[in-house]
Amino acid sequence: MSNIIVALALVLLPGVLQEPAPSQDPGARAPQSIEKSAPKSDTAAPADTLTHPATGMSTCYFYRPRLSRGSAVRIGIYVDGAMAVNMVNGRWASIQLPAGHHIIKPKDDQSGIEIDMEPGQSYYIRSGWGEEGFFHGAHKNIMLMMKEQANYEIRQLKPLDEKDVTWSKANSPTAK
Repeated sequence: MSNIIVALALVLLPGVLQEPAPSQDPGARAPQSIEKSAPKSDTAAPADTLTHPATGMSTCYFYRPRLSRGSAVRIGIYVDGAMAVNMVNGRWASIQLPAGHHIIKPKDDQSGIEIDMEPGQSYYIRSGWGEEGFFHGAHKNIMLMMKEQANYEIRQLKPLDEKDVTWSKANSPTAK
């Protein structure tokens, strides 16, 4: 038993004794604590990714949390009758909309939002599936969310691929 303790002491002792001496350079900084640093996310928060909207425009964020229910099915979301985004499980996207009255809904028309958007403001819309059953009676659902909750949930998601964001200025009511 004493041989094991002596062997451990001989193995561990050099590592303890070889701790580097403190720097004599007065300009040297102390190492930063790892515990206090916040974990970095691969995806930026929505507020960090876009500049301010153009004059007279609003920003609309769409997101779909990563859930197993209906994960293989895309949810197409329409703004004023034109396809805006084709939501994939675990993704988010944003588009610029002219300020004013808009109707936002999925293709099946079972849920929707009528909203009067103000210039320079941001709006957050969460998509998912209704609660009426696993297969029978399930429908697409969208909800207007508070900024604080939406930002938290979006930070956990990846941006939607460009091919799934179909909204452009040509779709906006002011360009028609």
